[in-house]
Amino acid sequence: MVTITEQAALKIKEVLVAQNKEDALLRLYLAGMGCSGPNFGMTLDESKGENDVLDEAFGVSVITDKSLEVYLEGAVIDYIKSSQGEGFEIRTAKSNNGGCDSGCCGGCGGSC
Repeated sequence: MVTITEQAALKIKEVLVAQNKEDALLRLYLAGMGCSGPNFGMTLDESKGENDVLDEAFGVSVITDKSLEVYLEGAVIDYIKSSQGEGFEIRTAKSNNGGCDSGCCGGCGGSC
């Protein structure tokens, strides 16, 4: 199950209105695998497929392919603001450090 924070839902709704796609669904997709585990992306989608799982919170619908459930268990979509900027963040329980220290390895294949 994917959880959406209230702040993220508000920002997603702003995007939907700005793009005149108020009825669109937010799709999470696997963008690749890295040192810290799976990396996810987000896009807008017009419809739910037969292999999609639907989660809803604060008036926002999120769809993901069933095959990604193992990676998205406990996932949270948030909207964060920091001194480095602001944007969406997807945190998952399956993300780990993979034995690497923050920012240490280009491909995580060698020693950190």
